[in-house]
Amino acid sequence: MLVLTRKKNDGIIIKGKDGDIRIVAVEVDKGKVRLGIEAPKGYLIVREELVSEIKDANRMSAIENLDEIKRKATTDNRRDTGTGQQSASRQTPTGQGREE
Repeated sequence: MLVLTRKKNDGIIIKGKDGDIRIVAVEVDKGKVRLGIEAPKGYLIVREELVSEIKDANRMSAIENLDEIKRKATTDNRRDTGTGQQSASRQTPTGQGREE
C-alpha cells in the first residue's frame, strides 16, 4: 500500500489505460478528510464500507430468489406429475366407479 501525506487541496493522480483518476484532499478537519474524486465515465466509485453491504444485500436477494424458484419448481412439478391433486376412485353400490 502506498501511503501519502497530503494537505488541503493537494491531490494525487492514478494513471490508467482508460484515463486518469484524480483524488484531491478537499478538506482536512479534526481527524476527518474529505476527498474529491474525478474519474472517467465507467468507473463506479463506492465507499469501502458500502461494498460489503452491497454484497450482503445481493446475497440475500439471491437467496430469496432461489427460495422462490424452488417453490415454483416444486409447485410446477406437482402439477405436471399430478401429485397433490390426486382424485380417489370409489365403487358405488351399482359397481360403477365414481370420482371424488
